[in-house]
Amino acid sequence: LVVGLGNPAVTPDALGPRTLNHVLVTRHIIEQMPKQFGLFRSVSALAPGVLGTTGLESVEVVRGVIAHAAPTRVIVVDALAARDPARVCSTIQLADSGIVPGSGIGNSRQAFNQQTLGVPVVAVGVPTVVDAATLVTDYLKHNGLEAPEDSLRQGLVVTPGDIDAKLGRMVRILGLGISRALHSELTVSEIQNCMD
Repeated sequence: LVVGLGNPAVTPDALGPRTLNHVLVTRHIIEQMPKQFGLFRSVSALAPGVLGTTGLESVEVVRGVIAHAAPTRVIVVDALAARDPARVCSTIQLADSGIVPGSGIGNSRQAFNQQTLGVPVVAVGVPTVVDAATLVTDYLKHNGLEAPEDSLRQGLVVTPGDIDAKLGRMVRILGLGISRALHSELTVSEIQNCMD
């Protein structure tokens, strides 16, 4: 099960849901035509939305799907907050320990990990924002000045002006990379042809 976390209506938070557009899902095809597609890996995808628009914690939605579909593993894709602006939309982070959505911007939600979901979890993330206070503090330190203690903590995050283009490239890289890892018998061109 590939899970795309985030709010698709907010570009810097849309990494997860938009990545799913480039993931080759096969569970439904295998169930309908097992002779023709029985050798494919069964892959499903879900964008559970965010608490503010669904009223449900994303982890609750995913647990319900896991109970029904019984995947052997969950791949969670989410946007991250960077400490270094140079890492925004240029770094892919992988972890087998799970992820806590919203923790990078001080809005922690329930964790996605093996303990909460009951199956192994691989987290894939790309930084799409940086905390404004971090930028100012680093600038002041670099210039030999001190920032007043906690005076800059306003919860303001900054994203690049060309986030749409950068995110578009990253979701394609992630989606096709995940598809290639799950369907290693196929080339990237074959994966793209299956989705067209």
